[in-house]
Amino acid sequence: MMRCQEPTITLEARGTDAREVFAQLFSQAKVDFVLQVDIQRTVYLTLRETPFLRALQLLCEATNTRYSVRDGVYYIAPIAAAAPLPPVQVQEARPRTVRLVGAGILLRAAAAEIAKQAGVKVEVAPDAPNLRYNLNLPSVSVEAALNALCEGVGLRWEPIEGGYRIATLGAPQARPADSPGISTPAPPRTAPANPRTAPSRPVSPENALRCPKCRYALQLDWRYCPICGAYVKHITDKAKREQGQQP
Repeated sequence: MMRCQEPTITLEARGTDAREVFAQLFSQAKVDFVLQVDIQRTVYLTLRETPFLRALQLLCEATNTRYSVRDGVYYIAPIAAAAPLPPVQVQEARPRTVRLVGAGILLRAAAAEIAKQAGVKVEVAPDAPNLRYNLNLPSVSVEAALNALCEGVGLRWEPIEGGYRIATLGAPQARPADSPGISTPAPPRTAPANPRTAPSRPVSPENALRCPKCRYALQLDWRYCPICGAYVKHITDKAKREQGQQP
């Protein structure tokens, strides 16, 4: 089946009434049309062998009108008379990056700042230690900021409805103080789960790392003690270097 070829239009107007020009256009195209009577303006244009739809678009632009087609009939109306389009609902975009820069920033203060900047809820579990951080994160995603707060210190974050929640990987078992004059064997140490994806390298019991502040057993990939918040990265880095030299 052959496709109908679009008719071409030739028009020339020098101050001609717009209604007359529209009538000439539709007459050449041999299509039915309805023109509103309040279209009253003069037109200056020259179109030679122009496809019908292109000529119609140009004429509508020149006369501030619009066209619609219903049942094969072209309707021409002023743009001001057209029914207004429904407003587009635009969802306000929330910033997805945050800035955390400073020394000695407490965990809960950092979580509150993330929530403020990103417009999301950031909860901290009541049993999570309020660690201190030295942070230099000028522009990072919310998830990257949470990773920086949780990685290597026995914390984890998880998505919740409307935001995120920071919690401990597992409540560490503090060693009770020995009563005077009574010697009790120390309970077996259970290392908290490593927050990194890769497992921590083990430390032999005789070379167990201890936090210099609270004496809690440390893991090689920790940067802060999960009990007292002391900075221990220099200790764990040294232990990793020494372990790498062993056969």
